[in-house]
Amino acid sequence: MIKINLLGVHKSKKKKKKVAVESQLIWLGLFSILLVLGWFVGWRVLDQKVTHLQSIEKELSQELTTLKAQVKVVENFEANKKIVREKIAVIEQLRKNQSIPVFLLNEISQRLPERVWLVNLSQKSGAIELSGKAVTNNEIVDFINNLKKASSFKNIQILESRQGKDGDISVYSFRLKWDVVI
Repeated sequence: MIKINLLGVHKSKKKKKKVAVESQLIWLGLFSILLVLGWFVGWRVLDQKVTHLQSIEKELSQELTTLKAQVKVVENFEANKKIVREKIAVIEQLRKNQSIPVFLLNEISQRLPERVWLVNLSQKSGAIELSGKAVTNNEIVDFINNLKKASSFKNIQILESRQGKDGDISVYSFRLKWDVVI
């Protein structure tokens, strides 16, 4: 009788299938390990980039703080520079205006007749107001005519002229106003 081993063939197919499944599982395991390893490497690279960018951000914020301090120093310097320039301008204007009263008094005294004297003199923004006394009205007129000869005096006006007594002497009190052109 002939014996046919039907089980043996069947067993060998299972072994081949089992070997194929095992090799697929090995490949799947290796692929999974590689995938996890890739994720880990990618995560580490991104983590290093984030750490690097954070350190750059920290350095830049420190530099920004330093620059802000320097900007404040420059702004303070500019403000101080402006204040100093204003003070220098005031000093220069004072020096320029310092000679004006001397000039005015010199001009007036040179043009003052003998029997005319001054009581009050004031200057406000280029306008002179003067009050004085004279023995006669003609001397007041002579004084005004002398002032008109000065090139730096313009628009000479007599505001008031009154006759009165100063002790026993009859005198004329007067007030003049004019503009100074210097």
